[in-house]
Amino acid sequence: MPSHYFPAKPGSWLLKSLTSIRLTIFLFLILAGVAVMGTLMPQDQPPQQYLINYGETLGSLLWRAGFTRIYYSPWFLGPVSLLAVNILACLVNGLPQALRRCRRRFSWEMARDLPERGRFSWPPGVDPHSLVTTVLSRELGRPRKETLADKEVYLYERGRFRPLGPYLVHLALLLILAGGLIGKFWGIEGRLSILEGETANAFELDPRREQPLDFKVRLDRFQVQFYESGSAPKEFRSDLTFLENGREVERRICRVNEPVSFGGLTFYQSSYGAQPSGPVRLKACQGDDCEVLEAPFRRMADLPGGKGQVMVVRLDGNLQGYGPAVQLAYRAGPGHPQVFWVLKDHPELADQPGPWRFTLMSLPFKFYSVFQVKRDPGVWWVYGGFLLLLPGFYLAFFRPGQRWAVVLEPTPKGFVRGRLLGASPRAREDFAARQERVLEMLKRGST
Repeated sequence: MPSHYFPAKPGSWLLKSLTSIRLTIFLFLILAGVAVMGTLMPQDQPPQQYLINYGETLGSLLWRAGFTRIYYSPWFLGPVSLLAVNILACLVNGLPQALRRCRRRFSWEMARDLPERGRFSWPPGVDPHSLVTTVLSRELGRPRKETLADKEVYLYERGRFRPLGPYLVHLALLLILAGGLIGKFWGIEGRLSILEGETANAFELDPRREQPLDFKVRLDRFQVQFYESGSAPKEFRSDLTFLENGREVERRICRVNEPVSFGGLTFYQSSYGAQPSGPVRLKACQGDDCEVLEAPFRRMADLPGGKGQVMVVRLDGNLQGYGPAVQLAYRAGPGHPQVFWVLKDHPELADQPGPWRFTLMSLPFKFYSVFQVKRDPGVWWVYGGFLLLLPGFYLAFFRPGQRWAVVLEPTPKGFVRGRLLGASPRAREDFAARQERVLEMLKRGST
């Protein structure tokens, strides 16, 4: 009875499914879609933020379905885990066979089935060993000689370890995935904001949790430089001092793309901002009547005559290159407040609603620096994976397999007849060019 009438074994069917390239492509497409969603939708925000942005029904659905923390949800971890199983199955299924192929030394039993590429003959007096060794060493590499009963065979194999290349790439991808998951679940990542001149002994893991530090860190000075246009920062840096038991241990400078490590944690310069160091002095005018008032940060201040309220919402030390500015919220009744910016050096640029006109008189502020604080125990796994990719790609793509054999058979009259055998499953143009050069040099030696 034909074999197709018998059902496949469950183990073989499962292994075939797990090692399928279709499964790999399908998982990559799912992960690409999840990454797009995680990029477009803000992650790790308070629930109220999603209710405001997307409405109560949709915002609640997104929160409950895990799309607001998508990189910690089954939408991401499920495909990643299945991709790791897919890669591991390919590795376990193919690596033993690849190792057996690499251990098998190229021999005459393998070479006798190679296609013949050309023939030649040498007259008596020619040293065949010296000539063949010189030609093959110059064009290919030093050959290995096998002496048989009726012939001599010179063998050369290139790309013997090429079968290991794809599996080194598989192993590298596994290390990268493992490092990413280790860093995500056993690492620490948070945010640290420090005012200039102040000291911190903890950082935020999320808006409701803090992670204490085993030391203290002080922001001695913060500097920011802008481009000539003044619209964007050119560089900002933080001068940090690390303290243990009240004693200064180390001073470091943290810049963008130049992180600082201390106490097992790495501090990345993330952003910066400004915070008032005292009340903001505003001049409020209604027609020709003006009055100076002090507005505390994020607290409502009454306008003259009780004709409204104003609050300082935000401030910027250099708003788009135009100098210090504050964002005000003005409310004249029970409705929503009107929000607008007032610039200290360019009051004419402000588009102020309502009957009042505000001028920024003084803005005492301090810069604060924002750091991303991380401890990633999986980073060395990721580095190891990327380093392993290099030999894997080299063996897989830049070391095509080639097998060559030169067979010499003496004749009763003293002549030596030769045959050139060879094959290469890939890089056939390079193989054909080598074949022509080798054959030409061997024939030239015959004359």
